[in-house]
This record gives sequence, structure tokens and C-alpha cells, in this order.
Amino acid sequence: MLFALLKGSLNNTAVVQEEFESASAQDWEQCCAIAAKQGVLALAWDGVQLLPKDLQPPKQLKFKWAMSVDKYEARHRRYCQTVQELQQLYKEHGIVAVQMKGVGFSAGYNQPHHREGGDIDIYTYSADISRMSHREANSLADKLMEQMGNHVEMHGYKHSNFYYKGIPVENHKYFLNVQINRKFLGWLDEFLHKVIGPEEVQLYNGEYKILVPSPMFNTLFISCHAFQHYGSGIALHHLYDWAVILKNHGLHLPCELKNEKFLRAIAAMTHLCNLHLGSSIDLSGYPDGYEEMSDEMLKEMLYPIYSKVVPHTNYAKIFIYKTKKVLRSAKLANDVFGASIFARIMESFIAHVMHPSTIFGRGDEK
Repeated sequence: MLFALLKGSLNNTAVVQEEFESASAQDWEQCCAIAAKQGVLALAWDGVQLLPKDLQPPKQLKFKWAMSVDKYEARHRRYCQTVQELQQLYKEHGIVAVQMKGVGFSAGYNQPHHREGGDIDIYTYSADISRMSHREANSLADKLMEQMGNHVEMHGYKHSNFYYKGIPVENHKYFLNVQINRKFLGWLDEFLHKVIGPEEVQLYNGEYKILVPSPMFNTLFISCHAFQHYGSGIALHHLYDWAVILKNHGLHLPCELKNEKFLRAIAAMTHLCNLHLGSSIDLSGYPDGYEEMSDEMLKEMLYPIYSKVVPHTNYAKIFIYKTKKVLRSAKLANDVFGASIFARIMESFIAHVMHPSTIFGRGDEK
């Protein structure tokens, strides 16, 4: 049911009705719950609107569903305003701020205000390197926030974190987790810097104008972002983002990209879009084994072996559970990026040493 709704909303086409002719109220409740958990609640709602009235969910559930979608829409507009303010503020200080994913990327959706968002990801660099280097501009972006009374915290080497008017923002120094594979991900991160080529998109009939990366950047970054969650939270909203890329731009990868594991993962995610979301991308020439990998990806999305919240209270069991989870995540990162399993484990170890309270944390802390 959920895939039928998402396919209809993505392509703005009639939803396959057979899936809903015998759907019970309980089926609809489960469909709605899964959509919410997977970050595609509002997108599934668009699919509901494409169904005949007699095949839509019970009135009480529709009301609850619509109320949740209203909250998505209000937050989306607030985020648009925040991104535009940030970009204008930085521009006045000679800093270019490009927004990655988020509301900028949502401009490619049929209903932009129905893409669920979390924090705001930006990359800041110098508008004129004869006056200020890119590194200096990125650092100045953080200092400006501190001068405004916003606490800025470094999150490892990859990005800084701060809240702007109550909204979480990440100011990126790197795009990818390069430390787990310096050869490939280091090269890919440098390539992303070269092709970021920002362009402006407009939302709400031009009320908001937001600077976003190039289609090539999005193709590589959106896929990498999904793969970095593989084994630790990959969801249908990642797959839907990828389907939007395929729908709007097709599958175009740089000729310099030769990593077989990464290409197999790209093909696997594309295969899922072909099967479930109406894409029709030719995958001939991609490395063998992507069908099997796509099965594993779908299982991770819908039936992950390890959850974000540890289902144990005993310290020993918590430690064992989290150790197994890290090992699996490291193995999947190796499957996709050729990442060092040892490096991934050490990264987790160092993070826990730096924040000892997380060692036995269950992930349910507020």
C-alpha cells in the first residue's frame, strides 16, 4: 500500500487501486504508521489524495493524517525563511552559503512542502578568494553565529553545529566521512567541492530564493548520504530522494568514478526505485550483484536488525548489542565504500571515549 501511494505521489499518476480494494482500517493504520516512521508521511498523503473517495482511509485516520501534514507544511515554510536569512546574512560578509538536501532539494518535489526535513545543512565558502580563503570564510561563518549569541560546537572534523532561531544547523567543512576511506571518499569529497556549482531555486512562487548545489553534486551527495545511513538508519525518505534525482535528472555519474562497490550500491538503490517507485533506468553495465544488495537495503529500511533504541537495560547486554551494531555498520560501509572496517570501529571507539556517557546509553535519551 505504501509503495503504491509513494509511486503515485512521486509521478503524479493514478495509484494502483487493487492494493486498496480490500484494505481494512487496521491496514490503513499500519500503512500510516510505517509512513511516519520512514519519514514519508506527507508524501504518502499525496498518494491518498489520488485515490477515489471510497478507497481512501477511514475519516478519523484521514483527519489525524491531514493534521500531521499541516505541521510538515508549516515547518517547511519556516525552514525556507531561515535558510534565506542565513544565506543573506553570510552574503553581507563575503560568504557563500549553499544549502544541501533540505528545503532547497525539496524544490524538485511535486509538493516541496511535503518533504520531511531535520536540520539545515550548509556549506560555506568565500565569495572572493582574493579577499578571504574558503577556509577563513567557513570559520568566519561560525564566528558570526557566536557573535550573535549562538553556541557553536564542532562535531568532529566534518561540520560544526549551532542553533539559529531554534533550528539546528550544520556548517560543513567536509561533505563525507572521509576518515573511513581516505583514498576513495577523500577523492570523492574533493570532487564534490569542484562540482558544487550553486544555482538558485525559488519556492512559494518566488517568495523564497535559495542557493543549492548542482545536479551532479546532488546525485553524488544524496546517494552518499543515504549510504552513510546504511546499517544505521537508512529509510524510505532516502530512497524517495534518490527517486526524485532519477526522475528529474536521470542517472548521470562522472566518468572518473570507477569504484566498483560504490557503483554496485548506486545500481542497487536505483533498482529499488525501478521496482517500487516507477523509475525506468537501464542498469546494464553496472557491477553484478546489485539485485542482492538491493534486497539487503530494503530489509535495512523496513526491518533493520538493530534499532536506534537499544532493547536492553542490562549493561552487559547493552554493550554487546551496540558492539554487534557497530560491526554490522562497518561491514555495510565496506560493502558500499570499500571503507576500512577497522577505521569504522576505531571511529566509534574514539567517539565513545570522548563521550563516556554514551557507552551504556540506550539511545532513548531526550
